[in-house]
Amino acid sequence: MILRKILSLCLELLFPPHCVFCDKVLAPGTKICKTCAETVVPVRALRCMNPSGSGQNIPCIVLYFYDAQVRDSIIRFKFYGEKSNADFYAEQLSKWIGKQMPPLSFDFVTAVPISRERKKQRGYNQSELIARKLAAGLGIPYEECLEKVVDNREQHRLPRRERMKNVTGVYRASGDQVPGKRILLLDDIVTTGATLCECAEVLLNAGAKVVTCAAVAQVNKESC
Repeated sequence: MILRKILSLCLELLFPPHCVFCDKVLAPGTKICKTCAETVVPVRALRCMNPSGSGQNIPCIVLYFYDAQVRDSIIRFKFYGEKSNADFYAEQLSKWIGKQMPPLSFDFVTAVPISRERKKQRGYNQSELIARKLAAGLGIPYEECLEKVVDNREQHRLPRRERMKNVTGVYRASGDQVPGKRILLLDDIVTTGATLCECAEVLLNAGAKVVTCAAVAQVNKESC
């Protein structure tokens, strides 16, 4: 353990960490600069979503609004390979969820999947990276129990009214770990909630007892 800490410190001296939000070079052992710590304020919202077929209200825990430094941070994480940002997002989500939910509220964590082609191009599923680290922070397993079976159009390119239609039938449950389980479902960004609603409904139809959602950021401030 001591050797691992020494090695980690040496690596940080050679490759110093950058602020998750503004990308400023930091001292070893830090993840966010003083300025961003003061200006990037978590919203820590709890919104409700309503999948059309389940008849349930699905709670969704959100950390930030998707604007300014948060938007820049997620774009670098999602499209420019700054995968280490997942550590910070997961740590903050773990703290917030731990305050909102009793211990052992979930049986496992899972993530909204992306297509095989998209994962091959990007090299990783950004939501999965966060979800795996979140599961470790909460002390529960991560399970892959969803797959994307239709390579649909990108949601952010569509008008709001078309987004639910665009994700219908796109995902399916895989494996046998869903029935009777309480599942925490994670996505990186939530806008209308169409993707999370569709995935939650797929899990509920596959026998999940409860589905709770979480996201790093939310686009629409008015829906909190």
